[in-house]
Amino acid sequence: DLRMGRREFMEAVVSTQSTGDISEDDALEDTSELVLDKQKHSLTIRVQKKIFSKTFNKTLICMIDEDTGVILNALYQIVKEHSGHSDKTKKTIKYLIKFLVKIGVLFKNNAFNDAEMMLFTKLKNKYKTTVLTVISFHEVQYTYDQKLLSKYISSVFDLLRQLLRRHMSPKNVERIELVQTALSDSSLLDSLFDYEQDTPITQHVLVICDRVRSLIDNDKI
Repeated sequence: DLRMGRREFMEAVVSTQSTGDISEDDALEDTSELVLDKQKHSLTIRVQKKIFSKTFNKTLICMIDEDTGVILNALYQIVKEHSGHSDKTKKTIKYLIKFLVKIGVLFKNNAFNDAEMMLFTKLKNKYKTTVLTVISFHEVQYTYDQKLLSKYISSVFDLLRQLLRRHMSPKNVERIELVQTALSDSSLLDSLFDYEQDTPITQHVLVICDRVRSLIDNDKI
């Protein structure tokens, strides 16, 4: 049931830190390490991040647009269905959303330097290439190429690490590795493209493809 899945996903994201996965202090890191040209920008980011860290679990979904929220929900269901580990999947998606929010905060406040802005553009382009490839594999039977998709996913995460390295602690760099490992698992990728029969996972892939098209149509990717 998609409604049940959506509710379960939201509960996973907005749950308290009782499991200790993400503490309030490290929900979004202190910005003292950032070097900005304007002191005002630095102060703005620091205040916003302090607010985010205190309300991280309660407001996270509100900071994600509808299409992206549906995509994350479908991704959560896919990883959970494949792994059979609900708690581990919750952790993976929490970390992924954290990275999306962090990029949004830094970009909005002009915290990326020139080199990082180039990385940001490369990341957007590589992400778009990757999701368009997923759509193509889904729509055209027997075109799935695991090596090609794995290569694209690896490139996305390499760019993500480069983009956020200056703004993150080593602990959070390790979390990027955890998310990458979960989402690039070869058997998981294989399960996305079952051309012989519909499965719960392929149904979620269909949802992702539809929402990605919506984001592209609205120039959000």
